[in-house]
Amino acid sequence: MEDGLASSRLSGKVAIVTGAAHGIGAAIARSFVAEGAHVALADIADAALGTLAGELGPQAAPVHCDVSSGDDVLATVKFTVETFGGLDVVVNNAATGSSSMLVDMRQKEWERAFAIGVGGVFHTIRHATPVMRERGGGAFVNISSAAGRRAARGMAAYSAAKASVEALTRCAALELREDGIRVNAIVPGMIRTGAAQGNSEFLGQAVGMELAEYVAKHQGRWGEPAEVAAVAVHLASAEAAFTTGHMYVLDNGATTQL
Repeated sequence: MEDGLASSRLSGKVAIVTGAAHGIGAAIARSFVAEGAHVALADIADAALGTLAGELGPQAAPVHCDVSSGDDVLATVKFTVETFGGLDVVVNNAATGSSSMLVDMRQKEWERAFAIGVGGVFHTIRHATPVMRERGGGAFVNISSAAGRRAARGMAAYSAAKASVEALTRCAALELREDGIRVNAIVPGMIRTGAAQGNSEFLGQAVGMELAEYVAKHQGRWGEPAEVAAVAVHLASAEAAFTTGHMYVLDNGATTQL
């Protein structure tokens, strides 16, 4: 920031970030804290959460949460309100997928992808909305994926779940608009996370070429977690007060190509 001054676009806001332990979720948590928010770091990776919470200081608190469980999500909302005095923003980042072709996929793989990726969004909306209504409004920022808009081999469960996140985002935006609660989604392309790079062989097979070649051809370069976090800050802030039901595609033009 200019003149060494810290930004405060989220000053006074309280947020939950799911899937906060690594990658995009951790980057969003860091940016929210830097912008003045207090953040409940929700994940099942307790050790990594503890490390991140130690890094971020008293503005952040870790909480064990499996977002596929409505009871866990409700407990997380209560923890956040008790710890920080309220709740204004939820970032739904937690997700999982499957590397199985449809005909080989176990039913549990399919169900788990939806229980976390879509069920987590459903549970947070159901349990966080009453608190946001009491606060006079709020914002949900759901993390979708370009995979929900383009087909790839072996990614049916993940892609279908992410497409569902976009549909759920639109419906929730319409239903909650009169409550002053905004619901938007970010649709990232290939982002330089440990998970993406650690699964480069599978992802290359899914898109039919070496992953580095795919990224160079379709995106020009890797996206960075901090770039997703910057959009999340915007959508959570007053800057986006007139924005709801929007899908913010962040892929350097990849999904504009035939």
